Amino acid sequence: MKISRSKKQALRAARPPGSGPAPAKREAEARVTGLIAALVAGFALNAAPGRASAEGIQAAQAAQANQAANSAEDCAIPPASQGRRRVDLEKARVKSVDERLELTLDDGRRLKIAGLDPPRPTPGAPELDIETGQKLGAWLSGKAVIFRPVFTAPDRWGRINAEVFAPAGEDDGSPPISVAGAALDAGLARFESGAAGRRCRAFLLAAEGAARAAALGLWGDPYYAVIAASDRASFAEKTGTSVIVEGRVARVEEDKFRTLLLFGERRGWDFSVTILQRNRKLFTAAGLDVSTLKDKTVRVRGLLDMRFGPQIEIERPDEIEAMTPGQDAAAASSRR
Repeated sequence: MKISRSKKQALRAARPPGSGPAPAKREAEARVTGLIAALVAGFALNAAPGRASAEGIQAAQAAQANQAANSAEDCAIPPASQGRRRVDLEKARVKSVDERLELTLDDGRRLKIAGLDPPRPTPGAPELDIETGQKLGAWLSGKAVIFRPVFTAPDRWGRINAEVFAPAGEDDGSPPISVAGAALDAGLARFESGAAGRRCRAFLLAAEGAARAAALGLWGDPYYAVIAASDRASFAEKTGTSVIVEGRVARVEEDKFRTLLLFGERRGWDFSVTILQRNRKLFTAAGLDVSTLKDKTVRVRGLLDMRFGPQIEIERPDEIEAMTPGQDAAAASSRR
């Protein structure tokens, strides 16, 4: 199975325009044995002898999902195709993909891909959202996809939140792979926390981490860099936007209304994370005792509020990760 030279050239650059020459570590893209990044970012899926076949992609994704410790079900391929318990799946053909990475189907329904936070325009790439939608559309438009609705009803905008799987190759007979996993592995989006993506959180975060470590797609744009908790200058220009912040928790304070994770000694000046007490039970149920996070390095994602100093309020445990040294680099290595 071959991809035309023109399509390769048109779609190879997931790195945003105007952000300078690609870093040397983008060479890692060519070594991704799972070929998910190559599939979406470059569509360079050449199943030559000694390279990955469609079956190889399927096996690699299944292995990655196992490594991500999703014990209930693997997330790389449709659950029903793995001999698991019966799962209700639907099939439809994609008509188009928009700049929010939402899929419009031939029958008029719209799918929001569970676990994907689509890119927004940045100062260096004012059309990043449109171009990313075009890249994903080049793969999915006209394809028959399999999807599993996450909720029983559409959301208030009429979208069906779903885990979506699409053929890895050019024809509908190719084995289906996770669209969210492929998009994240290519750096076309960030992981979106919340109920929709929770089942496959570990798998999707591993895909995001690998792309970030290799500076693929939006991770090549400085605007999307993970912000150090001590970097006040970066906070100032990103107020009111969704950000990812990483740092060491200096202390934990609690009162009857909230728990505060403080990343410095100056409250109201240094970065902090707020967890309302009514939400603490969600963290406890997930096995996370936030009172033990002192001196731990964590990564938090959410809406940045600057009214009382840089802070993020988190409501769910999937909005915070306890980090280990070299975590993203390890994720990237596992996918080469």
